[in-house]
Amino acid sequence: METKDLKKFLERVPTWPKRAQEEALQTLQIIEEDFVPDAALAGDLARADDEIRRGEGTPQEEVFERFGL
Repeated sequence: METKDLKKFLERVPTWPKRAQEEALQTLQIIEEDFVPDAALAGDLARADDEIRRGEGTPQEEVFERFGL
């Protein structure tokens, strides 16, 4: 499944009955817990990845220098 397919599918969720939406949310939360051990960490990593793609953030060399690596 491609990300665009998933996004299209998720766009339809608000048209579902409320109970189905609640069940979908619970299911997705369980899946996230199973596949992403630390959801907060996953969010931080995704934000860091976005910063890197935009050319923002701290360069790797500077990080190494700060930690004496």
